[in-house]
Amino acid sequence: MAGTLKRRLLIGIATIAGAVVLLAAATSGLSRRTLNRRFDVTPAAIVIPTDSASIERGRHLGTAIAKCTDCHGEDLGGVAMEMGPMGTFPATNLTSGRGGSPHSDADWVRAIRHGVAADGRPLVFMPSLPYSSLGAADLGAIIAWVKSMPPVDRELPPLRLGPSGRILIARTPGRLVPAVTINHTATLAADLSPGPTAEYGRYITVVGGCTYCHGDNLAGGIKEGPPGTPASANLR
Repeated sequence: MAGTLKRRLLIGIATIAGAVVLLAAATSGLSRRTLNRRFDVTPAAIVIPTDSASIERGRHLGTAIAKCTDCHGEDLGGVAMEMGPMGTFPATNLTSGRGGSPHSDADWVRAIRHGVAADGRPLVFMPSLPYSSLGAADLGAIIAWVKSMPPVDRELPPLRLGPSGRILIARTPGRLVPAVTINHTATLAADLSPGPTAEYGRYITVVGGCTYCHGDNLAGGIKEGPPGTPASANLR
């Protein structure tokens, strides 16, 4: 009797272990398939200004609205974001210093607006979904500001996906790899004049990421982040 119970227990443990291994393999395969996709994107040709007013406008947009510095650092030299079981996400060195890389204007548009690298691979943890709604003038100003930053020598570790990160990519890939959900053939949004209008306010809430976390109607409830992250608030 004891031997039969022991055998059943061992069979049960082996079955559970096998299911866990199969699930892990499936999750790893799905996440790799997403990361290995290549996107053939033709970036829109936009004007990159060089005047000081436009660069200052780009600095404001990049820090207060797009929040580039939150991930890439105040000097845009890049930051390795350690996120526990989610993994390690290097926010690229955007400068021309060691560890960064020179970019063409088309590469900047492709990365910011499409979430795609120059070689067609999808960028991870790059919030390009809201940025895809940027107007040409604002996008050009942000790129002008980034290009004006002094070089920073900083080399970052490679991307490392933990189990939670792989599960998130396998289940909802657009959350970490926005290139899979962006309409890459959409035309650039119309440029809007800044001002205290509902139209411009709506534009800022989209490109600034408010609707990304709080929903298109700002009613909240969308969980964004690692497991245990509380639902976003209802802003209405």
